[in-house]
Amino acid sequence: MLNGRYFPRNKVQLSVATMIIGFAAFFFSSCDMLELRTDDTLLAKAYGSRLYLEDIREVLPAGVSPEDSAAIIKRYIDRWIDEQVMIYNARQMLKDDQMDFERTLTGYKNALIIHAFETHLTKTEMDSIVTESEILEYYEVNKPRFLLKNNIVQANYIKLPVNAQNAARIRSLYRSDDPESLEELENYSLEHAATYFIGQDNWITFDEILIDMPLEINDQARYLRNNRFVEITDDYYRYFLYIHNYRLKGDISPVDFERDNIRLLILNWRRRQFIQEKRRELFNQAIEANKIETFF
Repeated sequence: MLNGRYFPRNKVQLSVATMIIGFAAFFFSSCDMLELRTDDTLLAKAYGSRLYLEDIREVLPAGVSPEDSAAIIKRYIDRWIDEQVMIYNARQMLKDDQMDFERTLTGYKNALIIHAFETHLTKTEMDSIVTESEILEYYEVNKPRFLLKNNIVQANYIKLPVNAQNAARIRSLYRSDDPESLEELENYSLEHAATYFIGQDNWITFDEILIDMPLEINDQARYLRNNRFVEITDDYYRYFLYIHNYRLKGDISPVDFERDNIRLLILNWRRRQFIQEKRRELFNQAIEANKIETFF
């Protein structure tokens, strides 16, 4: 009640929103009004802290409508109040040493700066080319480490809509090892297949095929040992699978399957060596320039 009259809540909210829209339209359009911070632009107070309209200028995207500005500002105010309540109660309960984060923040900031600097150095100064001979050498030295976690295959796999044209031609092409036939198969699959993989020279996990192909297999190892050609049909697709080669879980992984992984391993090792050498170099430069003194 106010002077004997009732003001509905939605009208009060509307008037607040209108005020905020007016503030936003006026103050955010004025580049020289960054430091007003008066009661006219005060948005909220909590435990002695104050939030002004000018303080949240940066949270509003460019070109946002006044109505959207009001909604964004309202959400910001709610989060700010919640934060102030938690901070106040934390300060009442925690001891000073429990709230001393200066050393932690400084260490974290320094770690971020060093990481950014090391990343810049590796991008601009470190050799990032890994040759095939380096990959093969690494593989041979570390071969026992490369054990397969899944069954993998070299295979031709084609998934065709049941109404695809010239599907009969696929029966002769997908079983072939002839380069010209495989090229014809790939061109046809590119135009007609829903999914395909021409992988006589490339490896793929058998699971990736089974996700797409409706085969019920309880023992993958036994199935791979006893099947090379598979053709099945459902209501929508025809599936053709020719398994050129396979490796079973626990076998030594072939180098072709590990090539990208090995390249990353070599680059990571090279990066560690590069950073260690760069640290020594910069440390020695600092000593030579008399920029380091110790008093212990």
